[in-house]
Amino acid sequence: MRDLFYPKSVVVFGVSDSSTNMGRKIVDNLDKFKFSGPVYLVGRDGGSLNGRKIYKNVEDIDDIPGLAVFLIPARFIPDALDACGKKGIRYAVIESSGFTEYGEEGYDFAKKLKDVADKWNIRFVGPNGVGITNIENGLVLPFVSIDPAMAKKGHVSLIAQSGGIVVDSIFSCALENIGFSKMVSMGNKMNLNENDYVEYLISDPETHTIGMHLEDIINGRRLMDLACRTDKPIVVLKANTNSSSNQIANFHTAALAGDDQVAEAAFTQAGLIRVKSFQEMMDCFKILSLPPIRGQKLGIVCRSGGRAVMATDSVFRYGFELAEYSEMFYDFVKEKVRAGVIRMTNPIDLGDVWDVDAYIDIIDKAIQENGVDGLIVHHNFLISIDLSRKCIEAARRISFEHKKPVIFSTLFSREDWISIRQMVEYPIFADAEQALNALRLSYNFSHRMIRRTDFEKYEHAQKIFPGNQLRFLEHGQAFDLLRSYNIPVAHYKIVSTADEGVKAAQEMEYPIVLKVAKPHILHKTEEKGVKLNIGSDDELLNSFQEMKGDAFLIQKMVPSGQEVIIGGKRDPGFGPVILFGLGGIFVEVLKDVSLRVAPVDHDEAASMIDEIQGVCLLDGFRGQAPADKEALIEILVNVSKLLAEHPEIENLDINPLVVWESGKGCIAVDAKVEVMS
Repeated sequence: MRDLFYPKSVVVFGVSDSSTNMGRKIVDNLDKFKFSGPVYLVGRDGGSLNGRKIYKNVEDIDDIPGLAVFLIPARFIPDALDACGKKGIRYAVIESSGFTEYGEEGYDFAKKLKDVADKWNIRFVGPNGVGITNIENGLVLPFVSIDPAMAKKGHVSLIAQSGGIVVDSIFSCALENIGFSKMVSMGNKMNLNENDYVEYLISDPETHTIGMHLEDIINGRRLMDLACRTDKPIVVLKANTNSSSNQIANFHTAALAGDDQVAEAAFTQAGLIRVKSFQEMMDCFKILSLPPIRGQKLGIVCRSGGRAVMATDSVFRYGFELAEYSEMFYDFVKEKVRAGVIRMTNPIDLGDVWDVDAYIDIIDKAIQENGVDGLIVHHNFLISIDLSRKCIEAARRISFEHKKPVIFSTLFSREDWISIRQMVEYPIFADAEQALNALRLSYNFSHRMIRRTDFEKYEHAQKIFPGNQLRFLEHGQAFDLLRSYNIPVAHYKIVSTADEGVKAAQEMEYPIVLKVAKPHILHKTEEKGVKLNIGSDDELLNSFQEMKGDAFLIQKMVPSGQEVIIGGKRDPGFGPVILFGLGGIFVEVLKDVSLRVAPVDHDEAASMIDEIQGVCLLDGFRGQAPADKEALIEILVNVSKLLAEHPEIENLDINPLVVWESGKGCIAVDAKVEVMS
């Protein structure tokens, strides 16, 4: 992959000397950014461009270019790529559209393109994007003009599905004073995908922070695995968040574990930083360029009482605390003030301090306080832009000298806003709210607990119910499957007549439960398909007369306890996913559930239980005995293993699972399993 980002030479297809030609803009960018190697041009009509010969065919070039860039109609690309393969070129960037996003004809072009790439073992970016930008060596391939003054060298690298997001990011990074190293427009991800780029950027010494814009996820489990293996922060802006589940009518889990909820859980589980907007991603890049915050106690230094109050609100809103300054610090501040009107509190309002050197000294002293993990500085020093620059540069020095984040928030006049950001090598925020939101995400990342799971171990699990059509397992099959994973199931028997039912009930002893054995029914009570607490033969016979069905489930009535749901589904991006929540009506009304990508270990299962709001009911609410959480944890682990080891399972609901008091265990009362068989 390094050869893709650092080719020795480049050939650009689709170039002419026409002023409207888009291919020439790629060449212009390479020249403006001083690409370090030769650039060759190929165009149908030949000719020349700015002193360079335009070859009609790649075969005519004496050199073997390291990278081919295509901006020609889709129908011509397979043959052009084949010529590159014969030439010995093994990397390509395809910026043209007209493939799978353009219907049947595009799919035909895509198949031909894949066949050629496989034939010559060519790895390519795209199609349908703006290619690669690598500031390190001037490899700037977008077909829109990029000003080198708008591209600051730094250590953020971005992978995006949208070419527009890449271009917007280049301009936004310039406005936000963010330096970047590499940007990739993945396009259709026909060959290389997000995981290939992440794997490379993890190893890239010039990349310290990785950003991602995703509309879909090719292999979420591999992405999680990569994130777990690196200390580099990975910031993910996941778009296209609407659920595409079509199983909502039959499974609680499918309804509650929509695509975006699964992605959210997976990102958290693997330690990726999830952001919800483009601006939030930029804010994260800025915060991550500062020393990491190690605790949650913040100091606030302001020049406005109103700003101090709002900053304080933001501190608590994002789960931080106000630090306590020492008396020595307050004595130091008193020496710097003029009229002695400043209240000695945190936040501290320095509206009375007009000496910039005194202001800087107070910031320096504040960050050194033992109880201060980070500092919010809101600045509105309006005397001159030069003094403001001095203050910001001092904040940068102080922050890195003491290895604590000093977050600088300020506003300037329209004329000064851009210039001040270009003057100083330090992130500036317009508002403390944005900064603290990003700081919380950074804190969560630096304090994440990654529990390594060998997801790849389960990638090739064998199906025990092979096939290619969805069907529900019969109750007996579902219960037997649970038992094979040490999941206790209430004693049951499947019968087809009332007489068989009476005999089964007598054997297991009353009270019993009668259910219609229709595994696809989600709410048996509402369908009049269940009768609880039947205590005699006569009562059972009457219940049989009231129910309609060809098969019935006789089940031993179990003692009451706390009802929970354990569910599972196969997510197209992340594979098997496990869900936990309170059972009964709570799961639908409150939607109070936790999710993980399966399998999970003991600690992860315990976290699933503890993070739902209803955990208080399991811990013993208003004098009730605590539930057997250890037994519940064991079942969550076992169900997650079941899901991971059986790739044919599409959906699973164990609802309810009855959890008894501590030391007495759990038992599954009902289960629905849908498999691809």
